[in-house]
Amino acid sequence: MKNVSAMVLAGGRGVRMHSATSKMLMPILGRPMVVFPTRLALETVDGPVVVVSGDFIAEVEAAVRAEAEDSRLRFARQAQPLGTADAVKAGLAALDGVEGWLLILNGDVPAVTSSLVDRLAEMAEEKGAGIVFAGFKTDDPFGYGRVLFDDSGVIQAIREQKELKQEELSYKIVNAGIYLVKLELLRAFLAQVKPAEKQREYLLTDVVEFIVAGGGRAELLLVKDADELQGVNNRVELAAVTQRIRSGRNRALMLAGVGMPHPESVDVEFSVTVGPDTVLEANVALRGKTSVGTGCRIGNGTIIEDSRLAEGVKVLPYCVLESSDIGPGCGVGPFAHTRPGTVLQKGAKIGNFVETKKTVLGEGSKANHLSYLGDASIGAAVNVGAGTITCNYDGYSKFKTVIEDGVFIGSDTQLVAPVTVGKEAVIAAGTTVTRDVPPGALAISRVDQANRDGYAELRKQRKQKR
Repeated sequence: MKNVSAMVLAGGRGVRMHSATSKMLMPILGRPMVVFPTRLALETVDGPVVVVSGDFIAEVEAAVRAEAEDSRLRFARQAQPLGTADAVKAGLAALDGVEGWLLILNGDVPAVTSSLVDRLAEMAEEKGAGIVFAGFKTDDPFGYGRVLFDDSGVIQAIREQKELKQEELSYKIVNAGIYLVKLELLRAFLAQVKPAEKQREYLLTDVVEFIVAGGGRAELLLVKDADELQGVNNRVELAAVTQRIRSGRNRALMLAGVGMPHPESVDVEFSVTVGPDTVLEANVALRGKTSVGTGCRIGNGTIIEDSRLAEGVKVLPYCVLESSDIGPGCGVGPFAHTRPGTVLQKGAKIGNFVETKKTVLGEGSKANHLSYLGDASIGAAVNVGAGTITCNYDGYSKFKTVIEDGVFIGSDTQLVAPVTVGKEAVIAAGTTVTRDVPPGALAISRVDQANRDGYAELRKQRKQKR
């Protein structure tokens, strides 16, 4: 929209959230709630965008700038919570000399789309209005400001819940708190606005009556899909809005070629990228700075955070991947945990109940069962047997294990770091490795086995005598 600035009212503390954090900072798919209307404003107007908050202004500004840095962004503090008109007045201090129109959005209404904003602008132009605002019809209007009409259907005012007269309580067309208003009219209103009779706050909704009384025109954009205008005042409403935003996010991913048999259960944060021909099964969560390549499959219940998956990776159900780099064609899981610093090179595999940390697993290497690999450098084509442990911590410091190419490690092996196993060496099952193993050597450390014939019969006789 041309010659339009925007303001996002983000002063809500969120008392009904029962949290020490401002509700404006509550995350929706990894993005603080206030960021949604702010990004919408930046995408739809050509002028400055002011975010107004109170005691949480520093936190709000940091959250917005982290997600939507733009030279047009400005921030203003409302010194005291004296009402919505007072908040707008505080925001206008950051718009000195700016003329034209102002789009006003609420920081706790995150599901509004650019289509709705475009319709507001179209209506303002078509109708020659001084203000256009969004609203909807509901059978349960309690808590909302009601839109008042005269007998000919012309809008006269918006009356807040606490200010309603008895005969106005049943009105069903309500205000959603989204406005497009001429700045000159708004400034004139703010210069004379008085506190509401009962609430004793300065109410922005009174601007409609002011404009109409001055001979101007107010228009209502009646929105059929009221869920788009859902405000967030508690965690129940936050979950409902999150579901709507999740649905839109996942729909866009599916249209771009990502498979989701159960999209209602999949969380893909906005910072995540997913390539086409990848399938995300039920209850998958992709978080942070994660990227998933083409042709991958992520199994049920898997959580991936701040990780890179190349093309063709298969993650079986119920795995957790954190700050890991998974190369092309690798396999992970089920029930595997890659902790920060894990690197799986091309074609490597880790399987059931394997945990890795600060470990490189070389090309084609595998650790398929019940192992812990920490602070390790493992070469190519290495077989790590079931129950293998790198003993990397002595209670004070961490030490590194180096396993060179082609090594075969038998089951139930403990590698006590620091230790190096040379190329193509073999570690016998049940061995505790405490010294370096030369290339091509066999390492074995076992107590000699002794078999006592007839022991089972002797055991039975002893039991009978008890």
